[in-house]
Amino acid sequence: MIHFHDLNDSRLDYYRDLRHAQQLHSSSKVFLTDGEKITSTVLQSSLNIQSILLTEELYQKYHTMIQIKVNSDQCFIMSKQNMDELVGFNLYSPMMCIAHEPKTSEISLLQGPIIAMNGIVNSDNVGGIIRNAIGLGYESIITDHTTSSPYLRRAIRVSMGAVAFAQCANSSNLTEDLKEIRKNRGIPLISGEITATSVSVTNFSFPKDFVLVLGSEGYGIDDEILAISDSIVHIPMSSKIKSLNVSSSSAILLHAAMSSNR
Repeated sequence: MIHFHDLNDSRLDYYRDLRHAQQLHSSSKVFLTDGEKITSTVLQSSLNIQSILLTEELYQKYHTMIQIKVNSDQCFIMSKQNMDELVGFNLYSPMMCIAHEPKTSEISLLQGPIIAMNGIVNSDNVGGIIRNAIGLGYESIITDHTTSSPYLRRAIRVSMGAVAFAQCANSSNLTEDLKEIRKNRGIPLISGEITATSVSVTNFSFPKDFVLVLGSEGYGIDDEILAISDSIVHIPMSSKIKSLNVSSSSAILLHAAMSSNR
């Protein structure tokens, strides 16, 4: 471990001025965890940890775990005041790490059930969906090219680090990839959307294996994906509200799927 006094040390660049550090993280294929709970969660995963930054107090609390996961010359300890100065704002919980993004999974190798995100640009929603999925026992995730990266700082924070336990694949053409999954593996495609022909999730029995597609709140699921869906399900709502936040919807749909297969 290294006790830091020189905040200009280049080894700290990944933590410097975090409001503007996302480009460095993304180009380096790493992501930042923000806070004790999220960082300790990611430390328990199989991901490679590049470095860790924390106070002496928190190092003493987690030193056994840190020594297993982090090289000693990449363990940076400093006061909370210096951490605040380095990152550019007042930290609520002075513990963070830089973790390597896992190798992108091959779509054909993902184990079902699979959650596919179509056009979900809000990173809060991406993080919330992943947290719900992992919490309910679903690990396979597909994001299309219009969906926000699950490794953005905000998504990591909202997911509470759950993305560290996900198998994530990215699709450049989600419609074609979903067609391939149905053709080659026979997995039914279920879309969560309100349409003239959709059925209430309360009357729907999820199969053991499936792909569940979730779309953006603004535009919903692409028409070409709806056209190839085996089933379209909706959550019954009060007439006062048209729809739920997509992250909230994912929790309801995935819980219904889990309950169907108990």
